[in-house]
Amino acid sequence: MIRSFEPGETWFYDYETSQAYASGPPLAPPESHPADQPTPGPEGRVPKDWADRLG
Repeated sequence: MIRSFEPGETWFYDYETSQAYASGPPLAPPESHPADQPTPGPEGRVPKDWADRLG
């Protein structure tokens, strides 16, 4: 089971059942990365070819 870590998103996804859920149980903070933090990861710390490295 995973949950979005994007600000304002609360969806969950269950890999076992391939089912998505609009919301789920409340989680301990933080519920998202800071809104001013770019994705993926901290600015200047992620290689420009990060998506290619995922394989």
